[in-house]
Amino acid sequence: MENKKIIKVCGMRDPENIRDVAAAGADWLGLIFYPCSPRYVGKGDEALRKPFFYEGRKVPKVGVFVDAPFEQLLETALDYALDYVQLHGDESPDLCYSLQKRGVGVIKALPVTTSSDLEPTLAYEGRVDYFLFDTKCEGYGGSGQTFDWSILNAYRGQTPFFLSGGLRPSNLAAIKAFSHPLLMGIDLNSGFEQSPAQKDAVLLSQFIKNYKTKHMNRIDYLFETKKKGILSVYFTAGYPALDDTLPVLRELQTAGVDMVEVGIPFSDPMADGAVIQNAATQALRHGMSLKYLFRQLKDVRKEIHFPIILMGYLNPIMQYGFEEFCRSCKETGVDGVIIPDLPYADYVVDYKPVAEVFDLKIIMLITPETSEERIRLIDQHTSGFIYMVSSAAITGAQKSFDEQKQAYFRRINRMNLKNPRLVGFGISNKATYDAAAANASGVIVGSRFVQLLETEATPREAVIHLLSDLGLR
Repeated sequence: MENKKIIKVCGMRDPENIRDVAAAGADWLGLIFYPCSPRYVGKGDEALRKPFFYEGRKVPKVGVFVDAPFEQLLETALDYALDYVQLHGDESPDLCYSLQKRGVGVIKALPVTTSSDLEPTLAYEGRVDYFLFDTKCEGYGGSGQTFDWSILNAYRGQTPFFLSGGLRPSNLAAIKAFSHPLLMGIDLNSGFEQSPAQKDAVLLSQFIKNYKTKHMNRIDYLFETKKKGILSVYFTAGYPALDDTLPVLRELQTAGVDMVEVGIPFSDPMADGAVIQNAATQALRHGMSLKYLFRQLKDVRKEIHFPIILMGYLNPIMQYGFEEFCRSCKETGVDGVIIPDLPYADYVVDYKPVAEVFDLKIIMLITPETSEERIRLIDQHTSGFIYMVSSAAITGAQKSFDEQKQAYFRRINRMNLKNPRLVGFGISNKATYDAAAANASGVIVGSRFVQLLETEATPREAVIHLLSDLGLR
């Protein structure tokens, strides 16, 4: 799943209007092949049979059907170059699976009134690509009404879903407030029409812009809106005191810090220096755990708005359960995770697919010893940003970066990677901040801030002292 929620616009028919809707930002486009619908394609324009492209990108095409025979579904999918069929009738799980085996993507629409209406999803697990949850009504034409989305809190399946049911501009606030870890995107149709099958592209453009800004992963949004001078700060959860996590986050937000990494304490933090090792040891003695940290973060998004990344080692995350960890991150508003001892090959095969379902960035590290080939693989298969470790040493404050380290910064800069980069390890004063920031999108400060949390009387004073050290105040 991509980091943004997908906007699917169905009920299209006119090729010119289709181009306008694609230009408005629609990700997927749908044609209706149900003869009783006022948006029925019929014989249609010959252009509808060709794959849809807009500005060089292929726009996935969805065909909407109601109880069409298997042979008709296959024939139409081939004739119209459909990427998916969206089935609104009583199509069986076996029929859906047979379509999948023939290379046709399947979206199964299910009407929802109560949580019991979610029970049929069990029979379709593994046999469809997505569900579409719609308002229950008489017939198959749609009611133009929304349903009670809180019902979907009871959905515990593994298949991502689209939200449908009479969505229109007036629903924007409610849509933005709705969250579920398996929400794939939203399905728009009659609520944006000037007449049947003729969409208002201007209205769609405004709506899509507002919706996608809300649902863009906060890390992506940060780097899209701020290209240089990003400051990310690390601290250890449960240190200096067990319940300092939220107070520290509040002070960092008040000071204008751009992003925060919250460390998960571990008994054997092999990449960390003495300062962070000591903080982790103290936090564990205080009783900090992943379960307790997620409890602290339960309502964090009511007041904290910058991206939050969890940084920790694989052992405690695996003990928690990786999928459950990702789910908890999604539920608490965590945007990414850094796992220093996660092997790249394992990341690509086993961890990335799970994390993407929950829109969780896994940030990978590179060092001066990382080969160019490996760096380019990391750049190709990750998103968010690349954590650029300043040296092969463990964490810890440094007074300056020598020419060798700065040459490393410049070398990586010349590679023109697609991902932005932040430099970490050793940032502690204006000299190290300036040297790192000159060759990256920004910096990550850890050990120095952890030191200040111990020596200063309050988190506020620690933040003020840090900004002064970096020459930012």
